[in-house]
Amino acid sequence: MLIIIHLSLMSAATLCLISGVAVAMFKRSKNYWFKAHKTLNTTGLIILLAGTVMAIVGVTVGGGGHLSGLHQRIGLVTVILSCVTVFLGYYSIKAKNKTALLALHRWLGRLSVLGVLFVLILAQLSLHRRNN
Repeated sequence: MLIIIHLSLMSAATLCLISGVAVAMFKRSKNYWFKAHKTLNTTGLIILLAGTVMAIVGVTVGGGGHLSGLHQRIGLVTVILSCVTVFLGYYSIKAKNKTALLALHRWLGRLSVLGVLFVLILAQLSLHRRNN
């Protein structure tokens, strides 16, 4: 049951993060873009962290090994990357060197979304191998 909660939370987080990035990329001309971007990505990160907790609890209860596969290791890196990205986004609002921080924030955001998508693909491949 915990794995289904993990999957649901991670799927919702992925949708939030992709939506947040899409707003920043395609809706900058709208007045609401920044608030929507910030809300979607913060919500996505919170859901991502909740999904990570569900994975940890599920592995602990099930007696499996933590970080035993590529999905788990890249997933952890992606969660950390997402945390850093959101932190940089908030920090860059009041920072003096906005240009460099925003550039780093943008690139880490892109890497985070790619990481999330890659981890989802790894999960699908893992499930496919397990069922065959």
